[in-house]
Amino acid sequence: MSERCPADPEIIEGLPIPLAVAGHHQPAPFYLTADMFGGLPVQLAGGELSAMVGKPVAAPHTHPVDELYLLVSPNKGGARIEVLLDGRRHELVSPAVMRIPAGGEHCFLTLEAEVGSYCFGVLLGDSL
Repeated sequence: MSERCPADPEIIEGLPIPLAVAGHHQPAPFYLTADMFGGLPVQLAGGELSAMVGKPVAAPHTHPVDELYLLVSPNKGGARIEVLLDGRRHELVSPAVMRIPAGGEHCFLTLEAEVGSYCFGVLLGDSL
């Protein structure tokens, strides 16, 4: 019988994990969830944007925790999203990050995205 050594790595495969999130039209693809590794204070969802131009993934919705939108692309300026936050529109051009305050009503629309562009939602807490 082998015992687990505290220094052994923990590996989770089979990602992303689709989870239902209020306001989203389909389950969101999660790469980190609150129940991983004995409990995490952060969750990470998102995906590749090039096929999502002009297609909203969610209706305006809120979370009980802060969320960070992290927009990245292979080339500077290779992705643009329009974020609606509490009725105000903001445009992000990659690379960029935007904090969505807890309780803020938000959603985004991809305006432009070269292949390999991603938007990740980093939820700063264990609640969706």
